[in-house]
Amino acid sequence: MIATIITIHLFFATVYLVIKEPEVVVKNKKVVLDYARVSLGVLGLLLASGIASLTTIKSAIMPQMNIVPWQILIIFFGSAYICGSLDASGVLKLIAYKFASVSKNGKRLFINLVLLAGILTVFTSNDIVTLTLTPIIVYISQYTNINPMPYLIAVFFASNTWSMFFYIGNPTNVVVAQAYSLNFMEYAKLMFFPTIVAILTSFFGFYFKYRNILPGKLNIAFIRENSRVELQSFIKDTKYTFLSTGFFVLFFITIAIGDLIGLQLWKSILLFSGIYLLLNTAFSDVLSERDEIVVEIGGFEYNLTFLFDTVKRVPWKMLPLVLTFFVFVHIFTRFGITRYVGSLFNFQNELIATIITTFTTAFAANVMINQPMTIFFAQAFYKKPINYAMSLIVGSNIGGNITLIGALAGVMWSRILKFYGIEMNNKIFVRETFFVALLVLFTTSIAIYMVYML
Repeated sequence: MIATIITIHLFFATVYLVIKEPEVVVKNKKVVLDYARVSLGVLGLLLASGIASLTTIKSAIMPQMNIVPWQILIIFFGSAYICGSLDASGVLKLIAYKFASVSKNGKRLFINLVLLAGILTVFTSNDIVTLTLTPIIVYISQYTNINPMPYLIAVFFASNTWSMFFYIGNPTNVVVAQAYSLNFMEYAKLMFFPTIVAILTSFFGFYFKYRNILPGKLNIAFIRENSRVELQSFIKDTKYTFLSTGFFVLFFITIAIGDLIGLQLWKSILLFSGIYLLLNTAFSDVLSERDEIVVEIGGFEYNLTFLFDTVKRVPWKMLPLVLTFFVFVHIFTRFGITRYVGSLFNFQNELIATIITTFTTAFAANVMINQPMTIFFAQAFYKKPINYAMSLIVGSNIGGNITLIGALAGVMWSRILKFYGIEMNNKIFVRETFFVALLVLFTTSIAIYMVYML
């Protein structure tokens, strides 16, 4: 009992510190307790108290009810590396320029970007689309001298909404599908109508929110005048850009047809992460702009700075955070908390059950990140009716649109924007998305209930 109480207190303390990121003074130096330091500290406390052991940590990422957490880690960090490598080639800047050139006004650009994000998400995954399109939107805003915020928010929300169509759209969908033994077509049949409702609600919600600040016309002359010279410097090496783009297209196709050819998503991402690692190594000497990491090979000096720069773009600091939450979920299950929470979800009215489950899981994602949250509730809802599974899917996807810590992509997205000099914190994000997120959760809950009753 004491161990359970300590674990719960440590869990909420972790959530608070991750959101707050307080500063402490150590030897007259300010040290920020970011999510990596907090997570490692909490893991240390769990180990020191005897509540967890190294075996516990290992078990936390091992298969549980057909759910495999370590595969989720490969999917997330591998996707980040692949997309970061593509951006390093310069091709996304070129795409952004071309895309802005054909969009005559801000409203058309808004519609085009949301549709592009949605369609890409249907065939790949939300994380990949967010990582790929974010730099493009930033570059477009630079070329056209417009406010990127409406486009960034709408595209981020769209990628976390269209992702519900198929289970390849989000790793959390895979978790629920595995837990309920749903195949590709069974999943798609259940989630088609709720996803359509969510898409329409979110699109019109953001369109009406931003319609008065979207520019009437894009300054195409500004683009052409200021980008003609820059375009020559976009592509650092033609061969590398060609190969990087070609492999990404192949990667995109492989993910889209992976279910048909029996190739799991994590295997596809692991394969192409290896390909990009080799590609970046081969071209590192040509593309390196600094001499920070130079090694001697066979009497020749080889510059590996570019290779290390692409690897550093991956948000590795998030690894201890995710691992810590997986450990918490595993401990909760061991202590019986998961089973107890599941017993609370017994409602006589299925509409109320659907609405409460959708909202509860969505907000729970913002307490424990959507992947661990989904594993937790998938175990808690074991053998419950299918509408609970559908609500969990919606909660895990839309929950990532409420705060930045609702999904791993949100945290990484804010770091990417910081890389480009755009501030995105929880206060800004919640202000922009909260009302639309609540509206989407409610309308989609109604849609789930209709599908379930029919």
